[in-house]
Amino acid sequence: MNRAALTPAFCAANGIIINREDDKSIHFGMLDMNETVLKTRIKKAYPNHECIFESIESSVLNLKLSQLFSEEKDPESVSSRENRESIIDKITDDAPVVNLLNSIFLEAISKNASDIHIESGAGESIIRFRIDGILLAVKTISQERAIAVSARLKIISNLNVLENRRPQDGHIDIKTDSYSLDVRISIVPTIWGESIVLRLLSRSDSLLNLDSLGFSASHSIHLKRIKKIAAGLILVTGPTGSGKTTTLAAILKELNIRSTKIISIEDPVEYRIEGITQIQVHEELDLNFEAILRRIFRQDPDIIMVGEIRDIETAELAIRAALTGHLVFATLHTNNALEAVYRLQNMGIPPYMVAAVLKMAIAQRLIRKICVECETKGCMKCFHTGYRGRTVVSEFIPVDMELSDLIAKGAAMEQLRKHLKEKKHKTIFDDVEEKISMRITTKEEAMRELGESA
Repeated sequence: MNRAALTPAFCAANGIIINREDDKSIHFGMLDMNETVLKTRIKKAYPNHECIFESIESSVLNLKLSQLFSEEKDPESVSSRENRESIIDKITDDAPVVNLLNSIFLEAISKNASDIHIESGAGESIIRFRIDGILLAVKTISQERAIAVSARLKIISNLNVLENRRPQDGHIDIKTDSYSLDVRISIVPTIWGESIVLRLLSRSDSLLNLDSLGFSASHSIHLKRIKKIAAGLILVTGPTGSGKTTTLAAILKELNIRSTKIISIEDPVEYRIEGITQIQVHEELDLNFEAILRRIFRQDPDIIMVGEIRDIETAELAIRAALTGHLVFATLHTNNALEAVYRLQNMGIPPYMVAAVLKMAIAQRLIRKICVECETKGCMKCFHTGYRGRTVVSEFIPVDMELSDLIAKGAAMEQLRKHLKEKKHKTIFDDVEEKISMRITTKEEAMRELGESA
């Protein structure tokens, strides 16, 4: 072994990497400090330096590996006279391209990114990660490498490699000893090339703990009351990316006991929960929410989860299930919990029917938390944003007899708001004010997510 042999592949395989070096010494980070044979090999490879070995965490090693992979030399430059097909033929299987893609995944995972964006521009492509709901630029690559990365992604996800004029969707599985990811791929043609978005979905349900999601103490009481509801409809509302699926998955995990049959219909299945029958929507096979919901009644479920109510057919089936003794959970895209009542009515569900089945409406958003290391000043831990991690702000509307009567009568929104105000209902804005006062988040962050009313 010599200095040149300490390649990214060697580092990844042996759990070692160079932390820092100078003329006299080299500091190596190691996952296993008991690897004496490896230490001996390293010392022989660097006879003119003092080799110092230090313990390193796997997350730090992964981040350093991603940087090391991405620093490998580019493939030889490709003549502008060569067409797209020859570029693909030349570099899609080259180790630098494979290593670049690996490095992108490693860095995204180490930074807890939810999405990877690879966007073609006029002269180069930019790679951005969505971290805590915000897109952050991490690096730029040449158009040639972007084409190669796109082709590599298409190959491993069984898409058409030569197709760059039509949108394509696919997915790949990423598995290591420490994590398992389902990566959803969306590729759309643009004027400069292609826009690629990779959604990273964890298959682990280890984080699905209601107590760790960040709900306020008063709202946690409502969550516990859900366990006592035998039948009816519970709606979770909010825009895309507000954590609705995570909340529902955590609730289902709590309700998952041997004597209960739970079936969920999802698009996509974001969390794999043992003991729950989870069904993936496949629109191309005419298996949408409505079609699957019709069939699962014969599966004798106790609890049903509908990933999203999108149309009157799905809404009617969800209402029917709730009326016939099932506990039904579903999501809706509305701005607040109260609007869920009117969204169902606008879909064509009569007010009396909504009143008969609706047991609780929940609205939520995800807001960034103040970085405990720098307290909004910006540091390496929070990628100089001042925020690290997210928490939930929410409102819960339990439907009591009085509220149910108002809904059945077709009461206007203002009447329902007046009723809730008299009951001293805690709104989502009250919840966020509480978290601002507790220095969990900031007013600026609340305004960014909720608008001026915050």
